[in-house]
Amino acid sequence: MVENELVKWLKECQKAFPEIKSIEIKCFYRKIPKNCLGRVKGEIEIKKDIDAEALLLEGKVKKKIIRKKPKRYEIEINENLKRIKEKTIRKQIVQHVIIHELLHILNEDILSLSKDYKKRKRKKIHVKDFEKEVFQRYNEVRKINGLPPISKQEDLDLAINKILKKYHII
Repeated sequence: MVENELVKWLKECQKAFPEIKSIEIKCFYRKIPKNCLGRVKGEIEIKKDIDAEALLLEGKVKKKIIRKKPKRYEIEINENLKRIKEKTIRKQIVQHVIIHELLHILNEDILSLSKDYKKRKRKKIHVKDFEKEVFQRYNEVRKINGLPPISKQEDLDLAINKILKKYHII
């Protein structure tokens, strides 16, 4: 029953993300570290190829690595969030986490973070615009659910932190 609520909440959140409507996404409660409310996983297909002609004629190896976007994603939500007894409050916090992870899927952050650490560009994934986008999408979902939008991002962050501390989640 608890997993069913996650599926329902995920579908509500996906309404604010029409760009990723065709991607298969599953959502589960999992035991993950205390300081992490959620994370996204996807199996990246990596194909390694070399230029055979260049190797045989010039003696030089030209490697080519192709990364394909995952077809399926899994969003893991910290199972400690189940401690929040009030379903409506738990729903709001879990949806905030789901929206955060859906935005990572949309921005294809999982592709850039899967590269070899030495070769990847130093990409910051939690920049100021990212948090603004999460806040805007969260307010869209609240409108869909018939709730009034929240005016300030700081107020939302303070409220979520207060509830998480109340239930000893963080």
